[in-house]
Amino acid sequence: MRRKTGNNIGYKKERIVLSDILPYEVPPFFSNRHFYNFLVKNNVVLNEQNRTIQFKKDHSGILKRLIEILFGIDKNVNFISNTEFDSFNFNEKTFNEKLFLTIPFKFKITHKNNDYRELTVIHPVNQLYLVGFYDKYKNTILYNTKLSRFSLRRPSKVSSLKFYKDNTNKKKKSKNQDIEIIETTDKEYTSLKTFFSYQKYSNIYEFYESYEYQRAEKRFDNLVKFDISRCFDSIYTHTLSWALSNKKIVKDNLHTNKNSFGGKFDRVMQQMNYNETNGIVIGPEFSRIFAELILQRIDKNVEKELYRKGHKYKKDYDVYRYVDDFFVFYNDDKIKSEIIGLYKIKLQEYNLFFNDSKTKIIPKPIITNITIAKEEIRGLVEHSMLFQFYDSEIKKQIGLKYYTAKDIITNYKAILAKTETSYKDLQNYFLAIIFNKLKSLIKKIQDEQENLLRLYAQKRDTETRLNDEVQNEVPKYQEKLDEILEEIKEQEKKLKSYHNQLFKNINEIIELTFFIYSVLPRVTYSIKVCHILYRIIDFVKNQERTKQRHLMKVPDASIDEIKYIAFDFDKKHNLYKKIYDGISLVFQKSLSSEYAEVETLYLIQIINELGENYRFEEDSINKHFRVFHIDNQNVKTLNASLNYFTIISLLNYINVDINKKYDTLRTDLRSIIIEKFNKFEKNNAEDIFLLIDVLTCPYVGSTDAETKEFRRQILDKIKFFDAGTSIADKDLIIGKIASYTSDWFYSWKENDLGKELNTKRGHSVY
Repeated sequence: MRRKTGNNIGYKKERIVLSDILPYEVPPFFSNRHFYNFLVKNNVVLNEQNRTIQFKKDHSGILKRLIEILFGIDKNVNFISNTEFDSFNFNEKTFNEKLFLTIPFKFKITHKNNDYRELTVIHPVNQLYLVGFYDKYKNTILYNTKLSRFSLRRPSKVSSLKFYKDNTNKKKKSKNQDIEIIETTDKEYTSLKTFFSYQKYSNIYEFYESYEYQRAEKRFDNLVKFDISRCFDSIYTHTLSWALSNKKIVKDNLHTNKNSFGGKFDRVMQQMNYNETNGIVIGPEFSRIFAELILQRIDKNVEKELYRKGHKYKKDYDVYRYVDDFFVFYNDDKIKSEIIGLYKIKLQEYNLFFNDSKTKIIPKPIITNITIAKEEIRGLVEHSMLFQFYDSEIKKQIGLKYYTAKDIITNYKAILAKTETSYKDLQNYFLAIIFNKLKSLIKKIQDEQENLLRLYAQKRDTETRLNDEVQNEVPKYQEKLDEILEEIKEQEKKLKSYHNQLFKNINEIIELTFFIYSVLPRVTYSIKVCHILYRIIDFVKNQERTKQRHLMKVPDASIDEIKYIAFDFDKKHNLYKKIYDGISLVFQKSLSSEYAEVETLYLIQIINELGENYRFEEDSINKHFRVFHIDNQNVKTLNASLNYFTIISLLNYINVDINKKYDTLRTDLRSIIIEKFNKFEKNNAEDIFLLIDVLTCPYVGSTDAETKEFRRQILDKIKFFDAGTSIADKDLIIGKIASYTSDWFYSWKENDLGKELNTKRGHSVY
């Protein structure tokens, strides 16, 4: 098992922007990491009591301008500069009714067939407000999430902030300094999963595999599963105060309630969603906390009513709730009916509704079809030749079969049919197994490569001693040399077999991975697919580095010594081409899907990892992302609705573009950006993200001069900047913005895909 060492790096209240603000499904290289650094470095603090936003002293005035842009502050807001810090001071009406009333950036992802889910990134000013809100009310949140005994995922304490350094980051060195295997790595990452630690489970699958679940299976004869219909879309924000207090009391004391914890949480959830009261933003962790506070009260009300009727918890029934998914264990159908009836009533009291279509009863033995299917998939993989090295004897002993991806796919389909499960039920599980098995294959061949290099090092050492020793010592060293040569012969034979098997297996694994993904492409599955593909690409690259490094350290190394380190050009091209073709097919299949952008924004970064020879043609990108439309009269119309994520990801894909392969695409994207800024709104989150990132993007022009000129055009479109601002002043502003950090919400320079993918590991809630 990989060992991790954790170093506590201190608690900062701003960390919420790293952990609880962004949806899991945002594309690679978009994050709040640099925004967090900006807040901390410049001591940016929102003081609700004084109605101020203060920040460190800056004589240039650029920080003031930047704060205005980021948080959508009007020029007429009172600005005060003293010896210690600068601040914006707001009047009561502006602070309470205008500053935080923003339009969030909403983006769609594929959810079900021909359906989508709309996720949200909130405006930076609302993010800043939540920093102080969490800090002030963290203990109140913890107190109010202790009501329900049914909850499987509730905040239990403020989590410690640790930086984990994964030991596999290091180059693998043997005792002999000439031997160095460069491994595919799990790079350093900061563990900022959530602001709070959660009891009892951080993922629903942990519950399925828990002793608690197994114990309930033994004690009860039946299980009924149900959920809430469109839970987050249906939550009425005012109901939080009802849950924390009492509906009648709240309605009779509306003025007093506004300043309570519930009233403030209600207001901030409305304002960040442009004053919407029906439905809360979907995606961020803070939304799950908001929902949990309400659902805990509903759980408590149901339990109290069951107790009043004489039904004892853990004896007559057992209820578990994971966010809005419910599991009710019971023996008596009458109790089951009472529990479901009570939930229907208690949910309606909070404007929420029981989802009859998702209700499923599972009799004893309480083992779901999904559990059966997972076990069969595990057996399928364990007996496949794709995921382990073998010789004829091992193959016979273990009973290995399933030579190709096609064999596994056929059996996979048979498992689905037999267990009456769907691809959706098993996709995450299967992709996770493939990733772990791939890592084991890579680790095994690296160990064998190291063994061969060690034997060759011993051979050189023994040959040196043989030449240096006196005559009577020669037989001893000759015998030792003969033994080493025999070991080398055996090790080369094994490594040759493993090397050939690995090439074949990786080919088949790529094919299998794309099949599993293509039947049901989703963002979460895209991330897992990228883990697999990146691991393969990084392994191929690191093998080449290992070979080169060894030749530098041991110039007299023989060809046989490094023969089975790294694939030759043809094999490397074969693997890269297979990845390229797989992603191309995904792009072609998703042309008809309006909500597939984020899924493919991950895959397009894998194309970048393959290198210049495997870049998509400009026409393919235009078609897939709908950059423009050409009508029957051959008139080209740019797609002004292209969203922020797609624009910045495509600019990053274009990159420097030395060969000018994407000049037309770059020009089209620039025109779309200009069109968007013709309607710029300072309270629109998407406009703010796009403005800040375009002003620091190094790829908006094919030359430095073109990049500078485009940035000036952008400033001319923004009302924050006077129309008469000189070119020199514009350049100063742009330069100062970049000087605070070259990366803001999108990482133009720090875009290590391996590190980016690793930050996603274990962060999915479902």
